Amino acid sequence: MSGTAALAAARKRRATPGPTTSPVKEEVKEVAKQAPTNPALLLLQHNHLIQKLQQEVAELKKVFKDSKESKESNDPKVVKDESYKAEYLGLLEEMKEMKKVLLKVQTFSMETNLEVMKLKRVHKLEEETELPNKIE
Repeated sequence: MSGTAALAAARKRRATPGPTTSPVKEEVKEVAKQAPTNPALLLLQHNHLIQKLQQEVAELKKVFKDSKESKESNDPKVVKDESYKAEYLGLLEEMKEMKKVLLKVQTFSMETNLEVMKLKRVHKLEEETELPNKIE
């Protein structure tokens, strides 16, 4: 820059009213004013922010829970679900009863089969003892 250009720029700066600062510098100054000067103040500020966030989360959870409960109470699907659950439980009881009856029938058939096998064995033994007698 030449000497005359520098003088012209200086005159131009002096001619404009008020200081001209860039917005970026102003933002940095605001952040610097807000920042605590010692670690204890920084911790207190963070603690306050954390407590505030925890309260907001608790409120949101409560609102969500309330909306969920009100939705469930007014929802016709819930009524259908309850009827399906009742029908399912009824069918489950019937199946349990059928299982008991089936086990009883199975036990009875096994006992009957065992008795038949015993009778067969006795009959076979009787035939074996009668066969030598017939030969004599």
